Amino acid sequence: MKRTLILSAAICALLTAAVFAFGDIARPKPTPAPGKTVLYTGLTILPDAKATEARLQISRETLKSIQAALANSGADESMTQRVMHSSTRTIMAGVFMFLAVSFGGVWLARSGQRRSHKTIAAALLIAFVFGTATVIVRANAGPPGYVRWASLSQALKDGKATDGGLDIEIVPGDEYMRLIIPIRKTPKPGEE
Repeated sequence: MKRTLILSAAICALLTAAVFAFGDIARPKPTPAPGKTVLYTGLTILPDAKATEARLQISRETLKSIQAALANSGADESMTQRVMHSSTRTIMAGVFMFLAVSFGGVWLARSGQRRSHKTIAAALLIAFVFGTATVIVRANAGPPGYVRWASLSQALKDGKATDGGLDIEIVPGDEYMRLIIPIRKTPKPGEE
């Protein structure tokens, strides 16, 4: 057991050192590909004080026109496929999850001879409490979507970019696309 623990620690130290070996190498700067116009359409921008996230509404007819224009232009769809289906990342995540569960299960089964059931129950209870706390605080939840769009009008005046989340909706009809932005009116000093 001691040899296995020492061997595992040595492997972890070696893997950690490999990460730092490539720490000084700068990432190459990607060169953006120029865009290609495939379809001309209109866009209506609407502010909505009740919205919580920006929404882009595309009619079914406009979406069909975009798909037909992409098919006729011979656009490269491999980039979309790579983003949608990253099999290498999925495989690696699955392998590491399998290894974690396997080694954890073997360790738990072998340590059952020396450890009491109270220790195992306490460890499982602590893991449950941490998991529940993570769900309660919504670990990576940021501010609501409308907060990121609050500075849009000032950014447009200054000629700067603003970014935020966007939901894409497919709606019936054949009208222009609509961009609904969650902009809340902020009262000026002295107003209510």
